[in-house]
Amino acid sequence: MAPKTLTIKRDDNDMRQLTDIKIAVAIVLDNEATDPATVSSESDPATVRSQERPGAKKNESDHTRLKLHGLYLEISRYFHPESLCFFYYHDDGLKARRALLKAAALEDYHQSFTYLLWVKGIDKASLSSLRQMVSAAEQMRASASMGGGNPAKSATTVITVNAFDVILLEPDALRDLLRKHGEDAWFTAPDSQGSPEEALCRNIKTLGHQVQSIALRDDEHGYIRPFKFSQGVQYLPDFHLRTTKTMTVHTEMAIITRTVALIQDGLKKKAIAIYGAGTIATSLLPLLREGVRLVVDKNLAGKDFMGFTIAPPEALKVHSHDIDAILITPIGREAEIRQYLQTLMGPDYNDQKIIALDGYGDAPTTTGVGTTTPTTTATEAIPMPTFKHPATNLKKTRQHSITRRGVLYVGYLCNVRCVFCYYAYTPAKDWHSLQECKKDAHQYRNVYGNDRVDITGGEPTVYPHIFELLDYCKEIELTPTLITNMQALAKKEKALKFKEYGVYDFLCSIHALGDTYDDLTKVKGSWKNVITALENLHAIDMKWRANCTMTAVNRHQLRTIAQLVHDAGGRVINFINYNPFGEWSTKMDIDFQSRHFEITPYLKEALDYCDEVGLEANVRYLPFCIMKGHENKCYNYPQLSYDTHEWDYCSWFCEDTRNISYHVPDHIRNIFKSEGEYHLYVVNKVKRDGFCQSDACMFCSAGFICDGFTNQYASRFGTNEMQPYPGKIITDPTWFIKQQDKVVDE
Repeated sequence: MAPKTLTIKRDDNDMRQLTDIKIAVAIVLDNEATDPATVSSESDPATVRSQERPGAKKNESDHTRLKLHGLYLEISRYFHPESLCFFYYHDDGLKARRALLKAAALEDYHQSFTYLLWVKGIDKASLSSLRQMVSAAEQMRASASMGGGNPAKSATTVITVNAFDVILLEPDALRDLLRKHGEDAWFTAPDSQGSPEEALCRNIKTLGHQVQSIALRDDEHGYIRPFKFSQGVQYLPDFHLRTTKTMTVHTEMAIITRTVALIQDGLKKKAIAIYGAGTIATSLLPLLREGVRLVVDKNLAGKDFMGFTIAPPEALKVHSHDIDAILITPIGREAEIRQYLQTLMGPDYNDQKIIALDGYGDAPTTTGVGTTTPTTTATEAIPMPTFKHPATNLKKTRQHSITRRGVLYVGYLCNVRCVFCYYAYTPAKDWHSLQECKKDAHQYRNVYGNDRVDITGGEPTVYPHIFELLDYCKEIELTPTLITNMQALAKKEKALKFKEYGVYDFLCSIHALGDTYDDLTKVKGSWKNVITALENLHAIDMKWRANCTMTAVNRHQLRTIAQLVHDAGGRVINFINYNPFGEWSTKMDIDFQSRHFEITPYLKEALDYCDEVGLEANVRYLPFCIMKGHENKCYNYPQLSYDTHEWDYCSWFCEDTRNISYHVPDHIRNIFKSEGEYHLYVVNKVKRDGFCQSDACMFCSAGFICDGFTNQYASRFGTNEMQPYPGKIITDPTWFIKQQDKVVDE
């Protein structure tokens, strides 16, 4: 292929600011281009770590690493600071190129870039050539715009130099290539006798994109290199800048958030005792002065402190009944001080009165940091089913394969108003048409191979076309489950009708007991309907499972909820950690959100009970180290689709249905050869976008298969709860859960 040659003039004008142009540099390291001794062939090309082959000279390895690093720094200083650089080596040159192109496509999807610079060997790459190629591409965009075209919608341009050794592509050309060709054809073209790069350009040209070759000029000293700090050094991990700072951004944000909450809480108190007369107390006392009655400090008793005479801690016992709150101001010693105050004050100690920056406050009797002695809410006043009939003869297995279950949304209207609902802020509040739902069901069954589907909303039992949809599911052999709040099932005839229309089982929301349930749903009498519904399901011999979202409101009831599910015939219970997704992710004052260590004592008590009676229990979205002793029940995103009662990522994140989750485009899906490979990709995308891990997680053997914390949780509470596992890195998502017995649907 003979591309048209374009000579670039010195006075060309870039249409976009250079600092707005994000460059992704993909460097093929092969024997012809550079010493490959520096690169491992077993790593992800976007985050590959350097290593030396046996016999490679250290100075050669260092030389290549420094050249890679220097190129990256130059590009990220001249163009967008978050430009990126990745490289790869493999004995098979085509495999190396395919891996790099795949990495480029994924990075484009994650954080779209302006241009992909493809370089055959580090020695062929320079900022000077890149600058001229970008200038040529921008000039052609400007020409297209001046000619009346829309450069954003016109055929994109591919710039080449040096007989295809260096190529500049716009992302649209890359996306089209991935849509139209499998990876075996990316670097091969009919009748092509040239390099793989020439075949790549030939394939792109046949898709309607322009391919231009430019003549470079020697302008090494013809421009000024701006000075600024690079932001993306993590793409070269060996050069990642480390600091001695031990506090993460999320931890800092958590302290700020808790300080604001502390002040707001303190202003509501009429009588406050401040423990500790240090820097924090000095800053907070002016804000709280009207409410401060007492300042105590072990070491400063008798001294003057901003108009107060500091009292010894024993004064707290004397004035315990006159104080609304005790404010602990020393940071990092909160647990120690609580324990001291509990011993000092004895029966007069009330944990409800304690306010501190670690956020811990309203748990029952404390025994130290992150531990509590659970006390289960009494059940005598709570209406319960009149029968006791546990599910029996359940077939179970320890085999874990990727689920064949999808999820179908009928719309987000609902007959209760749960305060923690994930869809509370969803703008669309109407039903989807029957035709839309049938189309989704068809896709799940015939495109993605699902044989089961969870129908959800909103509330699917009140969807106007639910029975027509169930008929269609039966027609295409897609077995349905309904995720329900059970209010409609309080009518026995309706529960029976669902069974007659082929519903296999119900996944029932039991988020609390008694009046607490009514408070969570904001509907008076909703708990009474739950009890009636359970009696109806028992009467018609209908299978069901339970979901329980864990909050500060219901954590004391977790064991009793598990007992109810077991006694009323539930086959499985899922304890779901509240995840602040969507609009919740920006809120720092979610009053029902509980810290992990405040929930886990009650949760572990419930799980012990489940083990005792043989009830399958699953814990969603809690880090493994938070659940030590019950890790086999923990399902983070890496484990989720290995539960046959959960959803497979292929259909859940597909582009051709109305799911509200990520929509992964076809050109990304097509580059994965297996379902397991695609599963891991989606897991990492979800973790990358919505979760974070602490510094300690980097040294945890379970870090790769664990979500960590949601970004909102880390910003609000910090990440200090983590307790890393020692040992080698675990890469098998089923490492823990393969020890769990799972109920089999028959």
